[in-house]
Amino acid sequence: CDLLSLKEWLENIPKNALIGRVVCEAPTRLQGKDLNETTEQDLCPLKNRVDSSLPAPPAQEETLVPGPLPTPFKINGLEDHATPGSAPNGGTKIPGNWQIKIRPTAAIATGSARHKPPAHGLTCPGGCSCDQVLPGSGLKMNCNNRNVSSLADLKPKLPNVQELFLRDNKIHSIRKSHFVDYKNLILLDLGNNNIATVENNTFKNLLDLRWLYMDSNYLDTLSREKFAGL
Repeated sequence: CDLLSLKEWLENIPKNALIGRVVCEAPTRLQGKDLNETTEQDLCPLKNRVDSSLPAPPAQEETLVPGPLPTPFKINGLEDHATPGSAPNGGTKIPGNWQIKIRPTAAIATGSARHKPPAHGLTCPGGCSCDQVLPGSGLKMNCNNRNVSSLADLKPKLPNVQELFLRDNKIHSIRKSHFVDYKNLILLDLGNNNIATVENNTFKNLLDLRWLYMDSNYLDTLSREKFAGL
């Protein structure tokens, strides 16, 4: 229903305005459909009830405090279920049908389990936790709230990292050279840092990047060159 105002605006802008297609990604019944081709009934089918065709969004928690776990997965043979809604404590909220492409892993373990060697046998950068997004697929690296001041400090460099979480750190700048080893990124969370400088073309070679979070930083101006390639 929140998209009704955007739909109305799109319908009333001049026909010669250079606006690209606005395509629905979720819920699944509207996936791939142009927003201006939808009706109010399409966008608000149940009004005050939950639309059952919209998957619950998984959440990457920014702290180790126990809370709702992301999308259904199995622990010790028993199936658990996610709690729909926003990510708790202001963590990263991943769009609703993300699990269709790559299902998220379970919440980060507490205590000493956080420092256990990851299942893939590689050494995770100090202070971070690493796991596979899916068996045989890329890695999820969680470095939230680890006092990281530069991406260059994340050593050793791991191959095929697809999700990189760096929220709540002390990063001041990001450069193209920082992502030479992260060309397979699909999700990058740089929220709530001290970023004031983004080198031009930093993200140009991140061809698979779909979700970029840079909220709560210190960027005064944005230019096309800073986000070229996205």
